[in-house]
Parts: sequence; structure tokens; C-alpha cells
Amino acid sequence: MVAPYLSIVVPMREGVPRDWFDAFLKIQGEVELILVYPPGAQPDAPADPRLKQFISPFRGEIIQRLTGLLNASGTYVLTINCDEYLSPAILQLARQYFQRFPESWVLRLSTKKADYGDEVALKAPWQPLPDMANMGVCSYREGTQSRHSQGDLLEIPIAPLNNTFDLAFLWRGRRDQRGSHTENFDKKVWKNTLVQAALQEILQAMVLFGPVRYLPFWCLDRLLGLSLQAKFFEAGKVIGHKMPKPEQLRSEDNPPEHKRQGRFYVFAEILLLRRFPQYGYLWTLIGHQIREIPVRAFNSQGRKLSQVLRDNPSTPPQKG
Repeated sequence: MVAPYLSIVVPMREGVPRDWFDAFLKIQGEVELILVYPPGAQPDAPADPRLKQFISPFRGEIIQRLTGLLNASGTYVLTINCDEYLSPAILQLARQYFQRFPESWVLRLSTKKADYGDEVALKAPWQPLPDMANMGVCSYREGTQSRHSQGDLLEIPIAPLNNTFDLAFLWRGRRDQRGSHTENFDKKVWKNTLVQAALQEILQAMVLFGPVRYLPFWCLDRLLGLSLQAKFFEAGKVIGHKMPKPEQLRSEDNPPEHKRQGRFYVFAEILLLRRFPQYGYLWTLIGHQIREIPVRAFNSQGRKLSQVLRDNPSTPPQKG
């Protein structure tokens, strides 16, 4: 059986509207569509021979994405969320890009944000794909993205993992995350052989001893993006390109009941140091995340208190 060219992995949740399924299944061509549900969910996607549906052993973004990615058989792989919409021509775009740049690891899609419930923005007709063969390429070393905004591809360098540990994060925060490189994995088309190798690094890092494993619930995005680059690190290497506008992916804000509040990313990303302690960039990242824990905890309690006050407003005293 011939492997699909592109696998698209989506961690699901309950109550995804039928309109999303309808739009998702409009993706053209022989792609592999992988939906991963939390325990207890009842898969209810419309029938499509390209569709594979799994029930994750646990609830949580990391284990659901891992389940989908480990079952992805495509030459390339892309992960999105169940409130995001892809251009139906995404397979054609991926083919054209990797035919032109066969050594690339990654193609970063251009994304347009929409407010929750903005059906007009989400369902607007998709603009035709650009002529990939004739697109210019903007070097990340040029220090400007003006050509990228006018329609050129923008180079993506590998993350500068060999940076020395920057203790100044203690008083001014991180700075080495700035630039054209990427830390995150989602919303990008990646070469699947590299992804599968990086997943094995993560799975090994989760083993504490014997059968005991550490499994964070959230935040695979940066963990996987940096694990992949750490495993195959080559200083200064251009690993891919970022697409210009118009968008190839539309992202809708979460509904109110699924609003994300400050998650403690360090609980997932500490696994990076377990596998790759030689990189100063990762020590700065983890140090900064630990520095942010008390700040995020304080802000989280403040949000909860504000919600309690909104739900239980005090009754003003009545005048005698």
C-alpha cells in the first residue's frame, strides 16, 4: 500500500460543530486525516475513506497529539486544532513546495485569526495558491520582512540552540527566542521521518525508571518543535520557509467554555533538558519558565477571584 503524501492530525474535543467536519473533509486529494478523541468520546465524523479515528488512552493535548502522530504514515505531517480551517488545496501546496525544496524540513503556513463565531471570516472563499515555482525567497539575514509581506517566501533558520545560557533572563526575560526561527511545531508541514525520530526522543524522556513515566497533559507544541531541531541540530542551517499571505489556515478563537488560561509550559518542556542538556538555549528557556511560575500563579488566582466577584456581585445597602 502506497503511503499518503500528507497526514493531517487533529486532537478532538466534544461538541465540535458539524460545519467544521464539513470544511475539513473538503480538503482535496489522497491525504490521511487523523482525528484523536479523548476517552469516553463518541467519534461522529461523516464517512470518508481517508479518515482514521482514534480514542486516546488519556485526555490531554499531548497524549492525543502523540497518538495521532505515532499513527501518521504520510511522507509529511501537519497538526492543527479542531477550531482551525485549512485551505482545501493544502496537499497541492505541500507537493509544490517540497518538490522545489526537497531538502527542507518544514513549511510554515500563513494563518489568519478570527473571533469565535465569525462565520464570515472562517467560511470566506479561499484565494488561489501562489505560483510556487516563481516565488521569490527572502533571506532571514536581511533583517527585514518587507519582501515577505509582498509575497516572497521567508527562510526559517534552525533555532539557535547553541546560544550560551543567558542569566539576564532573571531581570529582563528571554530574548533569544526573537527572530525568524521557530520553536513551535503546530500549523506547519514537517518531514515525517524527522518527526518520528523526535517523538522517540520525547517518549524516552518520559521514562523516569522502569514502568514509571512522566506524562504532561498539555504543551506538546514547543516541546516537539525544539526536540526535533535539537536532535538534528546544525548551526545556521535553513530548515524551511514561511508562506506569505493570503492565508492557508484560519484559526478561530476558542469558545468561552474552552478559553485557555495561563498554562505552566515548563512541566512539559523540562523534558527537553532531560534529553538535550548540552544546549544553553534550552536552559534559558526553562529558567525563564520557572521564573514565570509565581507570576502566572498570581494572575491565575486573580482571574478566579474576579470571576467569583462577577458571579456574586454584592448587594448595595438599601437606604432607610
